[in-house]
Amino acid sequence: MIKICYSSLDGRVKEIKRIAWRVLIFAMLLMLISCSNSTNYAVSIKQIDCEGSTCNLRLEISEDGLSLPEFLITLDRPPVDGSDGIRIKGTEISLDLKEAGSHTIFVTLVDGKRFLSTPVSKEVIINLNPPDAPDLTWSLSQGELKLSLRSDSSDSVTDYRILVNNVLHSSTQGTFSFPVDRDAHYVIQAFSVAGNLRSDPSILDLKLSEDFAPEVELTSVLPFTNGAVDITVVDDWDRTNDLSIKAFLEESNILLLFDGNRLIPEIPLPEGINTLVVRVADSSGNVTELKRELKTVRKTSVEIPELYIEEGTIRNARWTTPKGMVELQRYIDGEWITLSTHSSEEESSIIAKDSISEKGDLYRIVVDSDNEKLLPSVPVFAKESLFRRFSTEFISSFLGMDALLVGGNSYRFYGNIVVRENTVMRVESGTSLTIPRGNTLLVSGVLDLEGWKDRIKVNPGGSSGTIEVTNNGVLIARSVDFNNSTVSIENAAVAVFEDCTLSGDLKISGARTVQIYNSQFSGDMEIENVRELLVHQSDFSGSSLVLSGLGRVLLSRSSLRFHSLEIVDSRLEAYESLFEAEGLFVRKTSHLLQTRGALIETEISVSGASSIHIEEPNLTGDVKIELRDLSRLSLQKDFEGSIEIVSDEKSAIKVF
Repeated sequence: MIKICYSSLDGRVKEIKRIAWRVLIFAMLLMLISCSNSTNYAVSIKQIDCEGSTCNLRLEISEDGLSLPEFLITLDRPPVDGSDGIRIKGTEISLDLKEAGSHTIFVTLVDGKRFLSTPVSKEVIINLNPPDAPDLTWSLSQGELKLSLRSDSSDSVTDYRILVNNVLHSSTQGTFSFPVDRDAHYVIQAFSVAGNLRSDPSILDLKLSEDFAPEVELTSVLPFTNGAVDITVVDDWDRTNDLSIKAFLEESNILLLFDGNRLIPEIPLPEGINTLVVRVADSSGNVTELKRELKTVRKTSVEIPELYIEEGTIRNARWTTPKGMVELQRYIDGEWITLSTHSSEEESSIIAKDSISEKGDLYRIVVDSDNEKLLPSVPVFAKESLFRRFSTEFISSFLGMDALLVGGNSYRFYGNIVVRENTVMRVESGTSLTIPRGNTLLVSGVLDLEGWKDRIKVNPGGSSGTIEVTNNGVLIARSVDFNNSTVSIENAAVAVFEDCTLSGDLKISGARTVQIYNSQFSGDMEIENVRELLVHQSDFSGSSLVLSGLGRVLLSRSSLRFHSLEIVDSRLEAYESLFEAEGLFVRKTSHLLQTRGALIETEISVSGASSIHIEEPNLTGDVKIELRDLSRLSLQKDFEGSIEIVSDEKSAIKVF
């Protein structure tokens, strides 16, 4: 009976214990729930930067609460509870860590003692070693002291500072500049700074009592092209404007004028080797003198570089040329763009696919030689196309297609024929073309006349039709006889005549490049608004020739015989070329340079601030030069008495 009672009591005790455990577990769950995040808070460390012992954190929080909770920051371990660590408000935090080495920073969102997020962390490395003292270099220019600081610890340096006579300056790049006084004493302390760490000072003790001669540096391209010589002048105390700068040629005493950055010859330099002398003096009388040889080349090569384009699975450029550096150029949007450069030993180049277009491409080569001037090659037009072949005698339209006129045939155009933009009309050797009087072959695309094997004849029967190239059209004529034809070029891209004859008028009004090689033109000529006009071994004759608004004109081994020859707002360089005109007019800021050329029975009028330079001329008959309105003549002394010269008071004559 007793045993039963104890047994019954024992069972009750066990039941009570089970209930108590359940109550305890339920209470713990309630506590965990109360401490857990009942919202959707999340925190992330977007950026952390440490400089020295200071770490700056930028935090980002996403939440569905209305107010921003506090952040709990702990170092090297996650927090135990809501009061374990540093509590901070705001998303931008700055911490000062006093112990060097690797540390992990934990960030947790808290509200009271509750954790609102799981901890996030980032590892940082604290370097409490100060940076190395900077290396200090200095220079004195125009009364300004320039300092440059550089530390071996530059990867960690955030700032450079200098203390000059107790005045503090700072620079993130380590460069400083400030005015100083002559004969003054300056003590400069320089520091490298990394965060809140600063290096030991580098000390510079300056007594600025010395005055050195100016430093002069000359830069020029050889051979010299009569442009300018770049000059850099630096003095320790004087400004450039306060320096005396004199430059001249030792052999001829021709002056070069200083414009602030360059030395510009007052007249073109004579051909050959010239010795440039530059003397620079400061206000204290210190003088620096430099000498530099300038080689001027005005001899043009008889040979013209030749370019060939080979089509196939690849497009290949080949060339033959005298010795020199070669540039392969492509015509794009009104400019000749260099595709590649090659040494004098190279003779070919593969043209990259990105330099090949469906509408066709125009290429040429330019050769640079130290001993002579070489004109660019005749441009070559290349296009992968299924040409429509024409073999019938009469043509009234090309139907907007690429057209090939088969060699050896005769063709007669009816009406006005158009070569449209992005199309090409190619004419093979031995062909004759007749354009009836009053009709026009209008070219807005490419007209490629290839008569180099057997000459092409235009209007051989006496017809007088017109070829008009316009709207960025291209004309390439090789070995073509333009009989009694008028050729009009207006706002074109490129026009080329090589081994051509023209007995008719030529008018060019607007083009990027015009090249005339080995040709004979008889008739009136007017060429205006051309950026580049190149003439080689060609003869022009007629009643009048007008050259107006031309950027660059190079006349090589050629002759101009006209009743009237006018150069207006243009720059013409003539090498070994002949001028014969009853009246040669150089007007409106034009420039004419003639070297080793002939002047035959010519009266030259120079006006409107224009200039003419004559070197080693071959004079025949009476040659007279009249200068007016701020114009200039430069002439070798040996020929001063051979030419009648008349000048007004505002013009100048330079004899060298």
